[in-house]
Amino acid sequence: LLGNRRYLALFFPWLPAERLARTALRPPDAPLVFADKQRGALRIASVDPAAQAVGLAAGMPLADARARVPELIVVTHDPAADHAWLDRLALGCNRYTPLVALDAPDGLILDIAGADHLAGGEAGLIADIETRLSRLGMSVRLALGPTADAARALARYQTRPAPDEASAIRRLPVAALELEPEATVALVRAGLKTIGDLASRPMAN
Repeated sequence: LLGNRRYLALFFPWLPAERLARTALRPPDAPLVFADKQRGALRIASVDPAAQAVGLAAGMPLADARARVPELIVVTHDPAADHAWLDRLALGCNRYTPLVALDAPDGLILDIAGADHLAGGEAGLIADIETRLSRLGMSVRLALGPTADAARALARYQTRPAPDEASAIRRLPVAALELEPEATVALVRAGLKTIGDLASRPMAN
């Protein structure tokens, strides 16, 4: 009965920033990054939308980011607090299904097979989740899929609508496979830019 499984993936692209915004330590309207020590230097661990809009990204040296954006707000990355908040979000999703898995550090996977009727079908369930998360100040990207991996990839990497889930999966970039960076670059250089390109390639004998 594996063909009857249905999964709903939730991806919170700004989880650290929106968690922080719920506290009394709400930062002013300026680019915000979370930093920690990586490979012997302070680097960006996460950004908010304003920081992303000015070209900052995870992995960037903090010194470079400060030189580019003098008004930058820097907060120490707190993975434990983020995980605790993700746990609370997962607990809230138990109203839809008891099968909720953490996709740390910024996502959840819900097994909704047989549970979607409680909210008037899949569309009703998604609408209710989006409404409740909006009240919490949380941005979310959601996607359905026949497997947990498919739903997760669609939530994180889908950039444009498709007529059906199979087409959506084929349109995903090969980055959705989350291979080592070198392997992803090699696939793209070989002309295999999407999952569909890879699936269409003849198998080696």
